[in-house]
Formats: sequence, structure tokens, C-alpha cells
Amino acid sequence: MPFYKNFENGDVVFDNATITSGLFQDGGSSIDAFHSSSTQHTNTGDYNIDVYRYDPSSNASASVQFGVSYGHRDGSGSLGTRGATGDRTTAAIFGQFNNIINPAETTNFTFGSITSEHFYAIVFNRARTRERLESGGWELHLGSGSFGLGASSGHVIKLIDDSSTSKGTGNTRSALGTPEYNVVSGSSANGVHTAAADMTSATGSYGLFYPKLGVILLNPIALGGGVAAPIGTNGSAILGIPTVTGSNSDDRNALTFFKSIKSGSYFQAKREEDVTSRHYFVRAKSTEFNSTSNDSYYETTAAGTKRIIPGLASEQKTYITSVGLYNDDSELLAIAKLSQPILKSKSREALIKVKLDF
Repeated sequence: MPFYKNFENGDVVFDNATITSGLFQDGGSSIDAFHSSSTQHTNTGDYNIDVYRYDPSSNASASVQFGVSYGHRDGSGSLGTRGATGDRTTAAIFGQFNNIINPAETTNFTFGSITSEHFYAIVFNRARTRERLESGGWELHLGSGSFGLGASSGHVIKLIDDSSTSKGTGNTRSALGTPEYNVVSGSSANGVHTAAADMTSATGSYGLFYPKLGVILLNPIALGGGVAAPIGTNGSAILGIPTVTGSNSDDRNALTFFKSIKSGSYFQAKREEDVTSRHYFVRAKSTEFNSTSNDSYYETTAAGTKRIIPGLASEQKTYITSVGLYNDDSELLAIAKLSQPILKSKSREALIKVKLDF
């Protein structure tokens, strides 16, 4: 049978903390190997490429780390036009991101100095990001691989967000699209190398970052795969990623972008969440909690009378094993189990702290 005591002023304390942790499989904050599923390429690969840390064909525990996709306002790069077979997957992807991020009646995304009708997207699911991706906590390397197009084979660019120099915008965006940071060249160790404002007017910035959504949008023109993308000038289009925008054509640009990620061989990302902690200080004073209804505390006399064991009657002792938290209706809300029983008597007081995180 439990014994109750009301909390008094000062017995309950609140605090808040921001916790960061690696979001990749096994708690990793960075990965350098990227795998995809050959089965998915023939099923849903026209919409999205799921990326794994471990090869799913040989590792049963491999799980999806993030997804990459390509969106185009007019459906270019995918099958389907008016009167033609196909579901225009790139248009569906563009519309989905546009509806979530942009205000009503927006028809393009803005990357620095240009508006664009297409983008690449890196998306983490909620189970991995939890509350949000950490601003300034990610770094992505993209490689040119064998794309060529004026870029040296094996060239790599390093991308981060500009949260170290910007408070983030997005006041014209939806609530989910706020804050909005620019994707810039740089590294976590050395900070911003090429700011969004320093990119050429022909290519625009590298992209946009939305920590609450767990989404990184990248500009195909700045990466070297669109119209008006000069190769290798002022740091623009140096990768030469060949984004193909054919009409009624299954161009699999998402797969091309995945190959660039795989060529770069490095992705660092952390998740961030606010944790509110409530500390309950349970104080058992000398005159409190010194008796119990536990049967081991009593004995039955020859006359059949139940009494406290003589050794305990003169000096009552109990052992506290758990603390329950109740509401005003005496309903149990939470219970804390102690690692070992605590001796309690008139000559001993106890202070137990119960911490709840939520």
C-alpha cells in the first residue's frame, strides 16, 4: 500500500536543453559509403532513390538513411505528357515540395538570383530527424565522378548551410518552410567558403535548407546541369552534373544525383531536439514513510492477532523501492524504480530526485 505526500513549493523544478546526436544508422554522425536497392530502381526509382549506409542486398539490418529525388515544374525528365502514357513523376514531386514550402500561387523556387523550375532534393524521414536537422550540423560532398562536361574527373565540392552567418529567412514561406537557409560551399571546420550572394547571376545559389522539414533542395543549374550554366566560371557549375530535361522521357535524374553523392563519399548530419525536463524532489522526512502494510513487516501471534514484528516495533524501519507520481484524482501517472532499496527510519531522511524528459 503506497503512502502519499503532496509536493510543496520548490519540490518541482523545470529546465530546458537542446540535444544533438548523429542521425545515421548505428548513431553515426557521418557516413562515407552509400548504397541503393536495385529492386527499387525498377519499382519506385522514378520518384525517389532510397539511400542506405550498408548494402541492403548483403546486410539484413540495413535501413534507409535518406532519399534523393528530382522535381520539375513541367514534368520534364519523366514519362507522360498530354495524351501520352506516364504519370509525370517529376511534376508530382515538384508540386509536393512547392505546396509544403512555398506560399500559395508560387510557380518556381528561388535560388539566390534566379528562379528555377526544377531542383534536386535530399529528404530525411521524421524518425531520423525527430524534431529537426541541426543547422550548421551537416556537410555534404558531391563528386563529379565521370560526368565530365568541363569538370575534372573526381572533383568534389563541399556544401553546408549559411546558418553561421545568417539567422535564416522564410517570413514569406509557410510555417513549415521557416527558417530557410541558403546552401553554400564550405565545410563544418572552416565555415562558409562561397556565400550565396557571391554565386554568379547566371547560376544562382547552390540551394536551400529547411531544418524543420529535414529537406535540402539543390539547384541543378549551379551544379552544372541546366540551361545557362557556364562551366567552371567563378566557382559555378564545376561538377557538370548532367541534368536531362527531356519531354516524355524517363531520364532518372535522381539516380544521376545519387551517383554524385556516392562519388563525393561523405555526408555528415546531426539531428537536434529540445528536451524539457521536470525534476521532482521527493523528500521523506524523519517522521514520514516509517511504516508499511507489507506482510513481511508483521507477524501473527498464537492468539491469531496480527502485530508488528517486535524488533521493528521499537525502531520502525522501511525500505523505499519505488516512487509513484499521481494526479489530484489519485491516478498513477508515472512510476520510478530505484536501483536499490533505500533504508528509511526515524533517524534517517531520504531525498529522491525523479526526472521526467518530454
